[in-house]
Amino acid sequence: MTARQVEIVVTNIAVGNYEARAYPHDETDANGLTPLYRVPVYKILVKGTDTNNKNKVFEFMAPRFMPYYNNPQRPNSHYTTKGWVNSGLSTARTVIVSQYKQNYEIQNRYSPGRGAIVVMSTFYIHAGPDSLQDFGFGSAGCIEIIGNYDTFKKAIAELSGFSPGSPDSAIQQLVNARKLIVTIQAATAPNIKASYTRKARL
Repeated sequence: MTARQVEIVVTNIAVGNYEARAYPHDETDANGLTPLYRVPVYKILVKGTDTNNKNKVFEFMAPRFMPYYNNPQRPNSHYTTKGWVNSGLSTARTVIVSQYKQNYEIQNRYSPGRGAIVVMSTFYIHAGPDSLQDFGFGSAGCIEIIGNYDTFKKAIAELSGFSPGSPDSAIQQLVNARKLIVTIQAATAPNIKASYTRKARL
C-alpha cells in the first residue's frame, strides 16, 4: 500500500493558556508547593488526504513554549543548558521526521499516552495534559498534545494510506517512507518567567 504524506503543522495561532511547571527542576518548596507559569496554547493541525483523495484536517492544541529550569547547583546531565530559559522552537522550519519512539513515556507527569515523534534533537511531539485544567505538566520545549494522545495518533494513521491497524505501526511506516512532515510556523517566545500565576500542590 502506498503511503500518503501527512503533515503536522505547529501553528502560531494561540487558542488558550495553560499553567505549566518548570522542567527538569520544578522549584517545589519545603511545603510541597510548585510554582506555575502561564504559557500560550497553540492550534496544531494534522493535514493530509483521505482514501477518496479529499483534503482532510484534524485540529488539536498544545503549548510550544515551556518554562525550563536546570538548577546550576545540581544540573540534570541529560540537558546541556543550565539555569532558566523559555524553551521551545520559535523559528519557522519544515522537518521530514526520521524517528518515531513508539514506547516513549513522558518524563514529567503520568500520562497513558505512549510514543514520541522526534522533530529534532530532544524536541519531540508527545502526550500532554488531559485538558487545559490539568495543570502542572512541564517539558524542555517539547510539544505536548492536550487531550487524548491516542486520538492524535489515530488521525495521523487515518491519513497515512496504510490498512487499519495499530496507529503506532502506521506512524512508523510513514516515517520509514519519509512521508511524515512537521511544519513549525514562526512564533515569538513569551516571557514565561514573568507569567507566574500561583503555587500549587501537584
